[in-house]
Amino acid sequence: MSVLADKIEQFILTKLLEEQEGITVRRNELAETLDCAPSQISYVLSTRFSNDRGFIVQSRRGLGGSITITRILEPQPTHVLIPLQQHLHRRNEEEPQITIGHVDKVLFQHMQEARITKREAAMLHEAFLRILTDVPMEYRKESAERFYEAIMNIVNEEV
Repeated sequence: MSVLADKIEQFILTKLLEEQEGITVRRNELAETLDCAPSQISYVLSTRFSNDRGFIVQSRRGLGGSITITRILEPQPTHVLIPLQQHLHRRNEEEPQITIGHVDKVLFQHMQEARITKREAAMLHEAFLRILTDVPMEYRKESAERFYEAIMNIVNEEV
């Protein structure tokens, strides 16, 4: 189920990147779009979009029902770079793992600070997604960090 859950999570995160205020979706329509059961949408929302992961999920019943997903943002000073490493998690004391969710959180924060546009965030999301899926595991973390550093150098030149 994790491949399907990853697909659902990616779809929702991409939509969140496109919208500043959050998104409202219909569970049944989303399930139909992603060719899965509505219960799988509920599973992903409850496990990957919780308050402690930085999201507010509200369900509305009746008239087809809808789900509103909003990011909870902690205010960040605009002059501080947000390091990608800050958003990593460790698995059993192994090397920190970078996920597209961590990348999206950083991109979203930069977008909220007006350091990058929505379009740039969407392009960077796709570039990072390619790194995290196409680069062999042993080079993935270094490749993502080097790419992030190069992008932040460009962003800082414009300031």
